Amino acid sequence: MKRVIQKTMTGGERKFSIFNFPFSILLLLAAMVATSCGGSSGSNPETNASANEEVKTTQAATDKKLPFERGSYVEESNVMGMDLKKTVYFDKWGDWTASEDKSEMSIMGQTIKTHKLEIVKGKTHWDIDLIEKTGRQYELNFAMQGMAEMMAAAIGGKMAEGIEMKELGEEDYLGYTCKKVWIKYDDMQMEATTLAYGNLTMKMEGKVGGMNISNKITSIDLSAPPASVFEVPDGVIIEVENY
Repeated sequence: MKRVIQKTMTGGERKFSIFNFPFSILLLLAAMVATSCGGSSGSNPETNASANEEVKTTQAATDKKLPFERGSYVEESNVMGMDLKKTVYFDKWGDWTASEDKSEMSIMGQTIKTHKLEIVKGKTHWDIDLIEKTGRQYELNFAMQGMAEMMAAAIGGKMAEGIEMKELGEEDYLGYTCKKVWIKYDDMQMEATTLAYGNLTMKMEGKVGGMNISNKITSIDLSAPPASVFEVPDGVIIEVENY
């Protein structure tokens, strides 16, 4: 049984991770590139027959957060020399997601275990620590894809002044025909090459401020995820942040 605690927050109390910030911005730029370039690509029927069936629906879903209605994928990232891995479950074309991050690393002779769960259902977010059995619930009135669209609209004709972008054709990845794009943003010392299938960034390699950063999806499963992954687990104490 989960326990809920009400908590009133001010805008200045929201904490952001310095570790994740540049990586998140680069992912946002990648999403913006997918939005700007259209991003509707076909699947390769020879390498992924199930994807070929799914593409019939995908072609009509370019306005969705994800190009698939439901499923899961495994994503691996390397940030500041550290390897991260998470599984993302999704439904309702990405309006619902549950991202599970479970890792174990040794630092200064000490083993540090991490088991996090982030659930998003529309505007409502839950950030949960499954080791501590605690978490927080809060509302966000925008999503990553929405931010990408707003960013692209705000830049408009000034794209060439701030962000360089070059389409490099198409490339097959995990059986999907992806759009390959190179982007560079000097103001934030960012440069990356991305592969996108619809609105989903499948692979990205680049640099932020001289730091190598990479992100790639290693597998995709289009079967329906269990409904339980989108619910707060029993025994977790949740603080509801009211702004």
